[in-house]
Amino acid sequence: MQMRKCIECGSKDLKTVKKNLEFERKNPGKIKIKDQVCIECGNCGELYFDEQQSDDLAKKIDRKLR
Repeated sequence: MQMRKCIECGSKDLKTVKKNLEFERKNPGKIKIKDQVCIECGNCGELYFDEQQSDDLAKKIDRKLR
């Protein structure tokens, strides 16, 4: 099931985009993930991940932590 509106602001302006993401970890510190596909609200900027995008992101983070 595809999202129809933003949970945060209620906007229907949702687009699939590629984003560079950064996560703060205690060890090793910041982790940068490039070109992650996700869904972004054009109104408030909130990011969402479908199941496939979430799995892809988890794999990228695991690779960075090794």
